[in-house]
Amino acid sequence: MALKGSLKDMGVADLIQHNCQDRKIARLDAEHKGQQATLFFEDGRVTYASLDDLRGEEAIYKILNWSEGSFTLEIGPNAPEHNVTRSWSALLLEGAKRLDEAGNETNNDVIISQTEDKPMAKRKSEVLADKLAEMLQDSSDIDGAAIVGFDGLVYSANVPQRALDETMVGASSAALLGLSNRTVEQLKRGNFKQSLVQGDDGNIIVTGINAETLFVALTPANVNLGMAFAEVRSIVAELKDIL
Repeated sequence: MALKGSLKDMGVADLIQHNCQDRKIARLDAEHKGQQATLFFEDGRVTYASLDDLRGEEAIYKILNWSEGSFTLEIGPNAPEHNVTRSWSALLLEGAKRLDEAGNETNNDVIISQTEDKPMAKRKSEVLADKLAEMLQDSSDIDGAAIVGFDGLVYSANVPQRALDETMVGASSAALLGLSNRTVEQLKRGNFKQSLVQGDDGNIIVTGINAETLFVALTPANVNLGMAFAEVRSIVAELKDIL
């Protein structure tokens, strides 16, 4: 039996992440203003994509901004062929970058920073990257950070490159958010505010910035958590002004 729903309730990025993380074999058909798109999933990947006459990864990038329309998800069908090679997290990251660039071009979404000579326009993504770099340089408690959408898209990240993949940070943060949301709801603790995960080699702090964005902080194992939490609150307050 096919699952039907609205893209207002579950967007394309959410559907991709959900099906890939569950490693389902499935077919997704989506409709938006007369346009028809089809995706196939298998073994944790998107294996096939089409949008009208467009095929492959470019079709996925075109539909990631669909916020209205309907979808039908059918479990079991196999793809007619494989025309997508990137991992699902890499597809979402590339799609987010393209949407951000398109938004900057069409809406002139820039932040102005004053210099002695003249104002210089920066893209919001560049301002976020600068803020993370400045924060990590000044912090003795946080050694890695990322700004992540609730759907797992990484807006900006500054993490130890040798040890971590930015797309994995985004996917893990979104998964942690989903688990935290379900937990606070089931245990009647209100709305999600913050999660702390502790490991042998360090801690992960996940905090909401606004209704769509998370701040993820990585700390060493021996950090003073009280100081780290205070620092995270201060950083989130600054990021709210930027976002």
